[in-house]
Amino acid sequence: TNPEHALSGLKEFSHVWVLWLFHDNGNKTLKAYIHPPRLNGERRGIFATRTPHRPNPIGLSLCRLDNVEGSVVHLSGVDIIQGTPILDIKPYIPYCDHEDASRVRVPEWILSPPIPPLKVEFSAGAQQQLEQLMATLRFFSSVQEVTQAITDVLQGDPRSVHLRKKGDLSSTADKRFVFALDAVDVTAAFDESVVTVPPTPNQDA
Repeated sequence: TNPEHALSGLKEFSHVWVLWLFHDNGNKTLKAYIHPPRLNGERRGIFATRTPHRPNPIGLSLCRLDNVEGSVVHLSGVDIIQGTPILDIKPYIPYCDHEDASRVRVPEWILSPPIPPLKVEFSAGAQQQLEQLMATLRFFSSVQEVTQAITDVLQGDPRSVHLRKKGDLSSTADKRFVFALDAVDVTAAFDESVVTVPPTPNQDA
């Protein structure tokens, strides 16, 4: 089967559904109840959440289709890591995939979670560092884009309930929270309702 033939006609769509595997989960233990970070300790059944730790670790993402070149599909708005196995691609069709908002029910703990959005601040050193690192990034075309992406991650407070209550923010020596975004290692310092992004040590441009 020719992969290019399988993609014929796909570029006529603007968005696609991507089904993929959570292949790099560190915790292999499954539990019926989990503690979503933004619920601050409250429990919910695994199928009422979007936890990656599932009986069948399958993810689903709605992505913008930028282009199809031969057997390569170019997407944006992708929330998966490099090397993730892709199971399937399906076109997004509004009349099939969109439900009228008046008929959609969402629980209050999704609309107004106990953990409010945090205020995210970037130090001058961090902003300068991002500008210097732009040439190394593959998935962002401007400092504004990567800054917004970092803000989106941090304002929801990605720390686990255990780390938040313990106050031990990460395994680093200075107790700061660290995560990877594209080619950047992002360091964050949490202080009640404000999270500050300082320069990341040993981050080479």
